[in-house]
Amino acid sequence: MSITTRPTRAVGGSPQGLSGGCARLEWPAGVDPGAALADARVPLVLVSGAERRLAFNDSCIALAHAHGVPVDALLAAVEDAARAGADACFNGIPTDGRTFTVPARHARGQAAMWFSLVCTPLLDGNSEVAAVLCAVADRTAQVRLGQRVAQLEEAARARDTEYGIVYSNMEEVVYHATVEPGERFRFVSVNKAFFDATGLCKQDVIGKLVQEVIPEPSYSLVLGHYRDAMARRATVHWEEVTDYPTGRKVGSVSVTPVFDAFGNCTDLIGTVHDITDRKNAEDALRVANANLEHAGAEQARLANDLRISEERLAFALDSTGEGVWDWNIAAGTVFYSARFRAILGLPDDPRNDTGYWWGRIHPDDVADPVAFAQYLLGLDRQLFVCEHRLRHADGHWVWVETRGSIVARDAGGKPRRMVGTIADITATKLLREELEASHNLFAKLTQQVPGALFEFVMQPDGRLGCTFISAMSEEIFERTPREIEDDINCLHSRVYRPDRPRMRQSLREAADKMQTWHIDYRVMLPHKGVCWRELSAKPTRSQDGAIVWHGFTTDISERKRHEHTIRLFNEKLERRAHYDALTGLPNRVLFRDRLEQEMKHAHSASHTMALLFIDLDRFKEVNDLLGHDAGDMLLTGAARRIEGCLRPGDTVARLGGDEFTVILTEMAELPHVEQTAQAILDVLRQPFQLGIEQAYVSASIGITVYPGDGQGPEELMRNADHAMYRSKAAGRNQLTFFESGMQEAAMRRLKLTSELRRAQADDQLELHFQPIIDVENGSVCKAEALLRWRRPGGALALPAEFVGIAEETGLIHEIGNWVFREAAAWSQRWSGMLGRPFQVSINKSPVQFQPHARAMDWVSYLDASGLAHNSIAVEITEGLLLNLTDEVFDKLHELQRGGMEVSIDDFGTGYSSMTYLKRLDIDYLKIDRSFVSEMMHDRTSQTITETIIVMAHKLGLKVIAEGVESAEQRDWLAAQHCDYLQGFLFGQPLLPAEFEQLLAGQPFLMAPPHRLQSPS
Repeated sequence: MSITTRPTRAVGGSPQGLSGGCARLEWPAGVDPGAALADARVPLVLVSGAERRLAFNDSCIALAHAHGVPVDALLAAVEDAARAGADACFNGIPTDGRTFTVPARHARGQAAMWFSLVCTPLLDGNSEVAAVLCAVADRTAQVRLGQRVAQLEEAARARDTEYGIVYSNMEEVVYHATVEPGERFRFVSVNKAFFDATGLCKQDVIGKLVQEVIPEPSYSLVLGHYRDAMARRATVHWEEVTDYPTGRKVGSVSVTPVFDAFGNCTDLIGTVHDITDRKNAEDALRVANANLEHAGAEQARLANDLRISEERLAFALDSTGEGVWDWNIAAGTVFYSARFRAILGLPDDPRNDTGYWWGRIHPDDVADPVAFAQYLLGLDRQLFVCEHRLRHADGHWVWVETRGSIVARDAGGKPRRMVGTIADITATKLLREELEASHNLFAKLTQQVPGALFEFVMQPDGRLGCTFISAMSEEIFERTPREIEDDINCLHSRVYRPDRPRMRQSLREAADKMQTWHIDYRVMLPHKGVCWRELSAKPTRSQDGAIVWHGFTTDISERKRHEHTIRLFNEKLERRAHYDALTGLPNRVLFRDRLEQEMKHAHSASHTMALLFIDLDRFKEVNDLLGHDAGDMLLTGAARRIEGCLRPGDTVARLGGDEFTVILTEMAELPHVEQTAQAILDVLRQPFQLGIEQAYVSASIGITVYPGDGQGPEELMRNADHAMYRSKAAGRNQLTFFESGMQEAAMRRLKLTSELRRAQADDQLELHFQPIIDVENGSVCKAEALLRWRRPGGALALPAEFVGIAEETGLIHEIGNWVFREAAAWSQRWSGMLGRPFQVSINKSPVQFQPHARAMDWVSYLDASGLAHNSIAVEITEGLLLNLTDEVFDKLHELQRGGMEVSIDDFGTGYSSMTYLKRLDIDYLKIDRSFVSEMMHDRTSQTITETIIVMAHKLGLKVIAEGVESAEQRDWLAAQHCDYLQGFLFGQPLLPAEFEQLLAGQPFLMAPPHRLQSPS
């Protein structure tokens, strides 16, 4: 190996981008650097001495040859880089071992090579830099690779721009969605056609989940196809109907999954093509079909006539029935055979000139017979055939077919003689014209038929071919008639794959029985997607054993959509007939059917079943106070809660109003029936949120068990109803199993209702008055009017026995007004006796706050009677506050605004809110007797009572304690500063006369007591 040296050059600044390695290397003693440089197999440059002498080894020259670079050009480029790097190393400038790149151009200027240089200082024994060794590394491939990558990236950006333009301007909807965990699909991009079709804007789609853009039920269908595409790892097609702001869209949808290198689906690319079309009316189809059949029959008749005519013509030719002519061109004479003359009705005379023939040619067929004859003579072919008309002797025109050929020529090749025949083709011509007219009619009819007409031929070996199909095939199958007639398999490929086996089977069955082939099937079209088609064809068997099918196929997609709509409508009608429109539960009809079926099943299987009658307590009050919409919401919520308590197979139904029934099937033990009923009670007792209002109801449940409590549906339902009313009579919010005595109780209840309707008219109602004591002075300051019913026979009924019935029947309004008038009359009398207003408290049922046709204006009545408005105090229960609507609030406020005072009865036993106390401006709180009766031996009751008194006084309210029966209770309440006391300690409820005697004992009573009658 040799070393090339270069003379010293002036040292300039380092070239731009220069950085050299400055890792120091101590050169081994006794080793000649030049020899080592020559032996090296890599391109090296040695820079030594203060004069910066350079030495190159042969590998540098080989590098230049490898790239076709002149050696001098490469060495010059390396020299500049090596000197700059060596200067840095000699001067002790650190370069951190980095490399630099210097381009070197080819001599031809068509390409370049690149290299990098790493400079390493060589130290002598004194650790001084004696020389610098520079290694040359070829970087040409690396640089070219980088350039190629840049070119490819630029081309990719250009393609992306092109694809973006195409994507944005496609008429077909295209979208791109990413796949997220949990079967979540998010729109990444959609084209303009998507926004045009849906009427949505960009912020409504991009970045949104698919289920946020596509409404139900369309999304469930889309999700199923997404799953299918990802599972099959292939494009999936389907038809989709979706409601968008622009209206309902029917599209042929395709979605293609995209997978990463690990086989995970990362994206979905979808397209949608609008396929909404209409089809012609079926009546037009039937009319056109009838015309088509008529035209087909006419065509067949004409074709048969033509065949017969052609057969006859062939026979005539065979029998020399054609007229013969022989033209001697040179002599200008023509021989006419007898048949020739007979065809034209000419006499048998010796005339033989050409005019005898040519003069009879129709001018519209041959304007110049002589010129035409010269034209025929100039033809190269031996035989000519033409059709034209000749005038018959009697004047009419005869269509003839003339055939002739030149049989002799002279030495110069000119024709000398021509021989031929004529045949009368008048009948054939007429048939052809009729056939052509028939064809034209057939073509026009096929254009009017909303379907494709066809003729299929099934060979004995089962092969099927198409010999004819009308132009409508392009609309029906998106195939031209020529494509189908050439290869019927292209038609088979259009049939929707799932329908192909069914279609083949129906064809075989129709062929075996030689009956009409009729089938509805689907096709998959490139532009319209899946569409419905109807096919009908009649078979005939040909002589060779093949079966020929003549028929039509038409588009019935619109009809199928109508049928689907009708089917859905019928299903809705069926559901309305058997299901409650509000709650979706079975109605009375379906419930009765299921009850009968379950009773039969229980009888045959020897097991028991239970029937529950559920009636919502106080629902009418909620419905009247909050409105029917709120009532509907409550009924729907109750239905869902009851359903949640049942097992699969059990039935809950709504019979009407607030009545529900439950069938518990295959009940092995009664405790389970009780547990289920109790669960229903518990869930219905929870508050219902009805818009901004909150309502509380409960339920009364009656239970019967089959077969013990009844043998038929009516008996079982009737006994369950009796048991339910027992639950209501016992205080509501409870369940009751039917007992044999309940039927008698139901009869008694019916009788009680009938008697109550006559009670007011027969003066059976009474008011009893219980005194209320002012704790401050111990006097009777007011009284509570308590209703009693003196039933026929003299028995006295308490309100608990009949008020519930009065509320249910609506009699409470008339009875309540009677109580008010009576209390007002006695208050007026006793106020006059005492010389001051004497207040009487009356109880007002929550039902009385509901709208009623016979509602009475109490304030106006007091004005008309001249009574002070505070003569009457109205007591309401906490239950009324549970459903305090604006309407109830207005009625209470109207009473207070009129001067009547309001008290809350049985306070502390319900769910009262302190907010209502402030909002309603209540005057009195009446502590329930349950707290008073237990407060002397129950610390909790005592604390509650004390708290109520303190709270009421803090709110500026007066307190009345009910049920005071002992002096100990009186003294404790007085010590707690309770305002008023009421109870048996001071007097039981008394008739008006007896109560007036009690008032007469008061020190301020001026008039002597005497027996009183009702002042009213």
